[in-house]
Amino acid sequence: MNYLTHFLVDHQKDRPLYNFGLVLPDLVSVSQRNWKPSKPGGFSNSNDAVKEIWAGYQQHLIADASFHNIPLFTVESRRLRVELEEAGLSAPGVRLFFAAHVLLEMLIDRHIVKTRRPMAESFYDQLNSVTEPEIIAFFEASGTPIPANFLEFFNRFRESKYLFEYEKNQGLFYSLNRLLGRAKQPSFTTDEQRDAFFGLVEREELYLFDEIENFFESKGVK
Repeated sequence: MNYLTHFLVDHQKDRPLYNFGLVLPDLVSVSQRNWKPSKPGGFSNSNDAVKEIWAGYQQHLIADASFHNIPLFTVESRRLRVELEEAGLSAPGVRLFFAAHVLLEMLIDRHIVKTRRPMAESFYDQLNSVTEPEIIAFFEASGTPIPANFLEFFNRFRESKYLFEYEKNQGLFYSLNRLLGRAKQPSFTTDEQRDAFFGLVEREELYLFDEIENFFESKGVK
């Protein structure tokens, strides 16, 4: 699951640090791939703020493991891989299953922005309640150093309300290319690829609408 989906499915009212923890694994991976605490047991002796972040962090991992075993992910990511290839969105070095995985999760977040915008606004309100000292304390307790540019990235992420760009085809295209680049895969750069991507996104948005809503309903989300 991506940022907004984690928040929509598992957020807790009036627990901004927990909700920050829900999306922290995805946030920190932008600065340092495969980051993880080296001393997770150390959180038990930490202050309440750190424990809140850690509780959300752990729920993120549980939710991802569950999501990756449901048909919305297993069936649709395989189908989307084929759709990407048939749309001409393949190139040497591009791992299409990875691209399909990422795009599917981004499309679900796009769905949230379009159908539940107040929830997306609440997501940013919660992130804006988290302070840098609380974040630093979490990383200190983890036993693994905070990535050098994490705080800069996080502050830019919440100030720009970056995820609202998913509502635009161009924003989604740009975001997918950035993720491909971070994974050291070629980006989609031609006008033909851009136009094919836009058409694919609009078709998938309609195709996946009911299945995404059914997934939310299964999680008790209105």
